[in-house]
Amino acid sequence: MRLSRHRFGPTAPALAVALVVAAWPASPILQPLAAQDSTLEVRGTGEVEVSPDRARISFAVETEAETAREAGEDNARLMDEVVSALRATGIEPLRIESMGYQLQPRYRTVGDQRLREIAGYTARNTLVVIADDVDAVGRLVDTALEAGANRVAGLGFEIRDAEPHRLEALAQAVDRARSEAEVMARALGMRLGQPSSVQGGAERPSPRPMMAMARMEMATDAPTTPVEAGLQTVTAQVTITYRLHPDR
Repeated sequence: MRLSRHRFGPTAPALAVALVVAAWPASPILQPLAAQDSTLEVRGTGEVEVSPDRARISFAVETEAETAREAGEDNARLMDEVVSALRATGIEPLRIESMGYQLQPRYRTVGDQRLREIAGYTARNTLVVIADDVDAVGRLVDTALEAGANRVAGLGFEIRDAEPHRLEALAQAVDRARSEAEVMARALGMRLGQPSSVQGGAERPSPRPMMAMARMEMATDAPTTPVEAGLQTVTAQVTITYRLHPDR
């Protein structure tokens, strides 16, 4: 039996396990090898739906002032308050990492000659919060905004360990392909032999991003921000060529 390298295919729709049996366009599905030997080629697709167990949230604190120093100092003070508030939630495990910092001048037009001069400075500090408690995402968003963050730059969900689900999807794809091949072999009055070639593999799901939220202002009586992680789909695809023998 020859086992080829895995090939990762496109993600299939997030529904039930699917099975496809089809011939390649260039050749029929039943190919004679010799007088007493033929092959049967089948393709199978398996899908496993998994609930994400990790969230990544990007917060930004943006401040404006007449001088660069004032903008930077105001930003640092607010960011310290945001980080302290997030840690005070008691949500564990919780990782907070710096993601980027910008300090840029703002310009205004002066006079009829359309000249530009510096009107002030804008400082923006972005951090990413990594939480394994996906149910706490709404609480983290509210806490950061109440403490002084004025942007939610990004929000995404992922699976910490996708390998068991990837292998499960791959096993499903192989089982469904073999079951289909066995039915077809019996209907042809033949016996299913060993695979002569196998191709395929299972993809590792990419983090599922949600649409980034724009600048926000919290109302004091606002309820907890609702956030649903949804499901991620792990997909596997295989193509197997079986030998067929006369059923004696």
